[in-house]
Parts: sequence; structure tokens; C-alpha cells
Amino acid sequence: MEIVLGLAVAVSLGISDVIGGLAGRRLGPLRTTTGIHLTGAAAIGIYLLATMQPLGGAREMLLSALGGLILAFSALCFYAGLSWGRVSVMSPVSFATIASLTFTLGLLRGERPSGLALAGAALIVPAVVLVARPSRTPRPLDRKASERRVGLAGELALSMCAGGGFVAFQILLLEIGVADGPAPLLIVRSVGGFLGLAALAALRGRPLGAAAQRRRQALLAVVVAGTLLILSHSLLVEALNRGFLSVVGPITSLTPAFTVLGARLYLREHVSRLQATGMAVIIGGLVLLALG
Repeated sequence: MEIVLGLAVAVSLGISDVIGGLAGRRLGPLRTTTGIHLTGAAAIGIYLLATMQPLGGAREMLLSALGGLILAFSALCFYAGLSWGRVSVMSPVSFATIASLTFTLGLLRGERPSGLALAGAALIVPAVVLVARPSRTPRPLDRKASERRVGLAGELALSMCAGGGFVAFQILLLEIGVADGPAPLLIVRSVGGFLGLAALAALRGRPLGAAAQRRRQALLAVVVAGTLLILSHSLLVEALNRGFLSVVGPITSLTPAFTVLGARLYLREHVSRLQATGMAVIIGGLVLLALG
């Protein structure tokens, strides 16, 4: 079951990356991440009210607040890269970092997946890079995006910071106690939303110059991306509760495959033969993980 849940996390994260990245280019990374955090907090709050689940004890709440700080920083790095850099660089490097770190840390924690699972993870990690390899002739998104684009060094730094932070967040979920359900995510997202609002108030950012209709579309994209993210994190909690971190982590790193697929279907981006090969390798790795 953890294989299916991990794959569902990857699908929802991949679609959210495409939608959130497009919104970030209209609204900016800080507004986008703030909106995503607030959307997630509202969604999980409604769920908790409907199910009457408690938030947990003082320890769980403190760790959740710490997770909110880490996730806020990681998400800002990630969406800054998606907004100002290339999705085809940010996505694979970030999730290759996640896959490598989670698999290694899982083994260090004493988790011992089977030989087939080890072989599958070994196939998935390098395939992530192949799937989302940057195109040799990238098409500029628009004039504004090209003017604000960070260089390769900036993209690598942002993606590695984001990937490392996401791994720390997953470890905190384990320490909080994933068996208690998704309740800690309310505090996680609330902390991120509060920090974002405080930063926006302190910066007193200039009004957006985009047309009203484009702003509404971007805000709708933020809501959709935030809803998908909170869904993916809830599924991640359940996956970690059912399976090994060393198996769940690499499966969630399949996100770039679905990011590339979403970009191909909705943005009409070209998928190279190398990317197609990477997808085939990923499928083989999934089969081995499932058999393991």
C-alpha cells in the first residue's frame, strides 16, 4: 500500500509544481508560497473540524511549528527557483536530493528493505535526473521571466536547499508520530502562512502589474496548488505510517516525471528521447519496489 500512496504523492506534487510554478511567475514566489500555505491550513482545518481530531500534545505542536519553519524556507527556495529559473533544473535536482538523502537516512535508521527494493531505488534515483533533464533549446516563458531568471549556480543552490529542507520535514513527520494522522499539518501550514504574511507586510511589495483577470487566474492556481499539496502531505503521512522511509522517499522523488508529463500536456513542452528513457527506467524501478 505504501507504494501506491507514495505514487499518489508524486502525482499530486508533480501537478502542483506545474500549477504553482506558473502562478509564481505571475504573483512572485513569496505571494505564491504564502497563498499555498494558507490554502493548506484552511483545507486541513476544515477536515479536522469535520472529524474532531485533536492537534496533539505540547511536544507534537512544538515539532509541528519547527516543521512549519523548515517547510516555509524550503518552499520559498523551491518556488523562487520555479518562478525565476528553469523547472527542468529545479525539479530533478530537488527531488534527486530528496531521493538520495531519504534512502540513505532510512538505511542509517536501521530500515532494511529487500534486495529488489534496493535495486528499484538504485534505478529510480538516477532516472529522476534523466526524466527532467533540461531541453537544449529551452523556450523563454516571457520577457519578464527571462529578465528575472537566476543562473545555473542559483538554480542548483535553491534546489539543493529545497530538497534538503523537504527531507528534514519528512524526518520531523516521523518524529511527531505519523500514526496520529494529518492533524500536525494544520500547525505546519499555519506557521508558513503567518511567516509569509509577516514578510509581505514588512516588504510592503508593490502592487502587481498584471491585468485583473490574469491575477484572478493566478490566485485560482495558487488555491489549486495548495489543495494538491496538502493532499499530498496527508498521503505522505499515511505512507510513512505504513512503510519504510527508504522506500517511500524514493517513490515520492518520481514527482519530476509527472511534472514533465504535465508540462508536456498543458504547456506543450518537448519530451526528449532521454526523458522517455528515464521514464521507462522509472517504471522498471517501480516494479522492483512493488515486488520487493
